[in-house]
Amino acid sequence: MPQDSATPFMALVIHDAAAPSVGRCMSSAASGMPLIAGPTVADTMGRLAGVCRLMVVGPDQLDEAVAVTKDYPNIRIAVLTPETTDRLIGTALRVPQIVGLLAWLPAGVRPWELSYITRRAVAPEQHTPPSSQMLLWGGSTVTWHPRTSEDRERAVRAVELVATRFGITRRVAATAADAAHELLMNAMYDAPIDSRGRRRYAGDRQASIALEQGEVPTMQLTVDSSHLALDVSDPFGRLPRQKVFGGILRGRSGAQAPRWGTVIDDSEGGAGLGLFNLFHSSAVLRVEVAKGRHTLVSWMVDRAVPIRDRRTMARSLHFVETQGATSG
Repeated sequence: MPQDSATPFMALVIHDAAAPSVGRCMSSAASGMPLIAGPTVADTMGRLAGVCRLMVVGPDQLDEAVAVTKDYPNIRIAVLTPETTDRLIGTALRVPQIVGLLAWLPAGVRPWELSYITRRAVAPEQHTPPSSQMLLWGGSTVTWHPRTSEDRERAVRAVELVATRFGITRRVAATAADAAHELLMNAMYDAPIDSRGRRRYAGDRQASIALEQGEVPTMQLTVDSSHLALDVSDPFGRLPRQKVFGGILRGRSGAQAPRWGTVIDDSEGGAGLGLFNLFHSSAVLRVEVAKGRHTLVSWMVDRAVPIRDRRTMARSLHFVETQGATSG
């Protein structure tokens, strides 16, 4: 597989009749970048004539993809899966090339989600897109900039109120308020550091705080006809991959244990249980980190999925790390 040509390519290896439509979505998102599709990872990569930017595979092809691409750290991998298993999350924990686990629903993958992860893989220098840029045109967005603990609580209450006014059911609106609280706690207590790199507020998450101007996070609620999304960003860029995937795995393990405390790592602000709860209550959990500059955590629910199906549906999980991208 030559990797010294300047011509970039993408690869697609999924065993599904929807492969042509998946390929068209990827090519459109990548502005026509050439796409090579094949029955196996080895066959597909052997026919590439340039630098591979993104490989999209099914869960059965993931191990082969990891093995074939281990010598090419710049290749990004996305997995289309009908079930977000512990095995997939564990592989994503140890393989930083994996940027997305995309839920394969009865209607297929969400086109906007596949377009998002494709563009982030092939054009990482672009600004981090908020959910309002990815969902249906005409959606409504409300923004908060909480500086104090009191501001945080007001913003959390406002999320529930505004969501119901936008037609969200009370049950989902209450879940969104819980997610807003966890996201803001992480952004306001865990993220800020001083000039020596020491965490300023994480020692006591019950304390009332007042952030300095350069520490204030931004929260956006976006609602369209199909989704509700919460984006919370902070100006620190300190959320590591291991904390995200590891916290979710510990939470999933703990859900089966007689006592949460035996498996949940509540160090560093208790993010293990918090991240698990965010993932478990979402349809899509998206994390973007520009090291030392910016972190965006986006929590999203799919209004089109019946409530009875939400517990068993596949969930999407993204982690994109860049050096220079900032929020858009």
